[in-house]
Amino acid sequence: MKEWFKYEFGYVNIDDQNVYLTNTGNWSETKNMEEKTKKVDKENDNRSSSMIGFILVVICIFAFLIFKSYISGKVGLSLIAITSFGGYKLYGYLKTEIGAKFKIPINKISEIKVAEKSIEIIFTNGEGKIDSYKLYRIEEKGISIMNSLKQYAS
Repeated sequence: MKEWFKYEFGYVNIDDQNVYLTNTGNWSETKNMEEKTKKVDKENDNRSSSMIGFILVVICIFAFLIFKSYISGKVGLSLIAITSFGGYKLYGYLKTEIGAKFKIPINKISEIKVAEKSIEIIFTNGEGKIDSYKLYRIEEKGISIMNSLKQYAS
């Protein structure tokens, strides 16, 4: 079994042994992936913080340019529209880099809670502690895959 689907911050790849949370959905990204531990959590947090920081810097630069244009009386609706559209596209492009990267062995999954467009996976992490991860904005394909995995895992 090899399945994949998209969620808000990346992709979920599933094979016979593991559920992988990836940024690209590319299977080669899963080869050296580790289970969720404090170290992996810290790496994910650092990468997410860097991306969010980058997005905030870009927003501040554009806000400064709009403010400067406003002070000089040359602010136009096109500048605001282009800035807003560009910011939205930048976030859409970079949001997969905000998502976590780790694997969950299927035999360590204790529960999968499926809601309308979200899923919560409750599992035992790499340190032997009960942990959970929520996936939001899941496509319909992902809901059906996780429902079948729910039956497969139990």
